[in-house]
Amino acid sequence: MSTPPLYRLALTAFQDARARLDESLDPVIDSGRALVSAMEAAFWANALDLRLRDDDPSYKGLNGDGPDLIRALRFVRNRAAHQLPLVVETTGGIRAPLAFPLTVEPLVIRWVSAASLPPADERYEDPKGEALYVKRMEGREVSGVLKDVGRWLSTEQSRPGSLLN
Repeated sequence: MSTPPLYRLALTAFQDARARLDESLDPVIDSGRALVSAMEAAFWANALDLRLRDDDPSYKGLNGDGPDLIRALRFVRNRAAHQLPLVVETTGGIRAPLAFPLTVEPLVIRWVSAASLPPADERYEDPKGEALYVKRMEGREVSGVLKDVGRWLSTEQSRPGSLLN
């Protein structure tokens, strides 16, 4: 069975967005570009997940870290799409005020805390998604989360009968 064009497009678009995220993080961090790439990857991963849920009954029944992570990613994608908050932050580097002994941590782009997001629009509340965001994504490096999503999609692609293989 060959991968239908829609699935191939979404999977390739997710992978391309992840590659652009990695490019925006090396060698000089550009948090604006990282946010755009992260949200693009989130969009494509969610589009693919929702379509697979509609088209493949066996996919909908899968359990584990992958479905939870996709649900958490959907929560932050929805919050960003409907309310436009900054959902990533730069941490590390040299910041004022300086304290001695001086320790310089590498600059990292992380998912912000759920508490720092604006209150949810009542039309888009997702308590389960928010709980999974806190558990699986909050404070983690953006690139690490999206690598985990990529691994989940690769696992799904290798599953016998998957619409991705």
